[in-house]
Formats: sequence, C-alpha cells, structure tokens
Amino acid sequence: MSKPSPISTTVVLGMTADGKISASDPQAPRTTDAADQEHLEYQVSRADLILVGAGTIRAEGTTFTIRNPELLAARAVRGQSPQPITCVVSRSLELSVDLPFFSQDVERWILTTRSSMERNTQPTLSNLARLVDLGDIDLNWDQAYDFLDKQGIRKVVALGGGNLTATLLDAGRIDDLWLTIWPLIFGGRNAPSPVEGKGFIPSKAPLLQLLESRQIGSEIFLHYQVLS
Repeated sequence: MSKPSPISTTVVLGMTADGKISASDPQAPRTTDAADQEHLEYQVSRADLILVGAGTIRAEGTTFTIRNPELLAARAVRGQSPQPITCVVSRSLELSVDLPFFSQDVERWILTTRSSMERNTQPTLSNLARLVDLGDIDLNWDQAYDFLDKQGIRKVVALGGGNLTATLLDAGRIDDLWLTIWPLIFGGRNAPSPVEGKGFIPSKAPLLQLLESRQIGSEIFLHYQVLS
C-alpha cells in the first residue's frame, strides 16, 4: 500500500461499449466526439502534469494540448503554465526522437529506469526531455511521487494506456477515474482495454464508488472514486 500523498491523481479514459480503448490497430483513425473532447480538455486543463504511457505516445505521436481560450485563461489565473507537463512513462526508453511529440510546445519529462538510461542509444533524447531515473530495472512509484511532490506537482491526470493504468492502480496511486462509454463496438481479441497488466483476483480488485454519471447524446460519462 502506498503512503499518503499530497498529489491527487485522476485517470481519464474512454472505451467502447465492449470495453476497448482502441481498435486492434491502435493507429487506425477514429472520429472523436465533440462532447468527449470537451470533457477531456477540461480534465487536462486542471492538471499540473499529464502521465501517459510510452505505447500511447508511440501510437498517437503527440500529446494532448489545451486550446480553449477560457481554460487557458483559468490556468493563468491559477498560476499554472499554459500547458501541463507531459510525463511519459517508459521503462525501456524506446521512443523515436522523430515523433511529433518532441517538437510540441510543452515541457516533457520521461520517467524511466537507471538501466535504460545507461543503455540509451539516443543521446539527443536527453536534450528533448528531462529523463528521470526511478529505479534500477522497475519504476518505483513511491519514489516517483516523492519526486513529483518535490517539483511542486499537486494534480496529475493520467491518460493511459491500459498498462499504465494497471500499474497506478496496483501502486494505489489513483484517487478517481473518469470513464467515457463510446457508442461503438470495436471487438478484436487483441484490442487493448482500459486496464491491462496481469489483472486482479476478485478479492484484491480495486473497489469503486460512483460519484457522478451523465449522458450527452449516446455517450455516457462515469466518475468513480477509487476506494481501495
């Protein structure tokens, strides 16, 4: 069990009615819904830092950025930077420096391991992002949150993918979760789901309490508190 943290962490995910966060081909284009995009932009606008898995950055190529002038103005009033820091979680550091992400106008951090930093064959990577060593082989999430705390981070929004969400749940670091249900069915045995990893047995499964639900058109937005 993780120790108490002054940092609040919210997961924001969308999935199809059959529980898929993307098609079997994660790079296949999908039309986004305006209501879901507005919801995502609002949630991201509250963050000091976005956590995103390396697989998601590789698949999408870019990080999510805030464009709504009112949300940008609200961040300025709160004393936040125009865009949250994007923090990629990559145990392997297998990230191409040619990704558009590395030319976006955002501050970039990468949480990784000491062994990966020592094996890093892309010397320019350290010029494009702040590399943070958080363990020899595996990431230490207590150490990660201590680091974020010392950097003044108070609000984290995690945008997946499924392996990152599973890791944060296992580490006891998620406070609440927003889940959008898209009115679609992707199917596919290998299509990713919101929570991947090794899974939880029923007696150890994280418990949720529904805080809010709303429907916009055929989409449903569910807000859960993570109890344990």
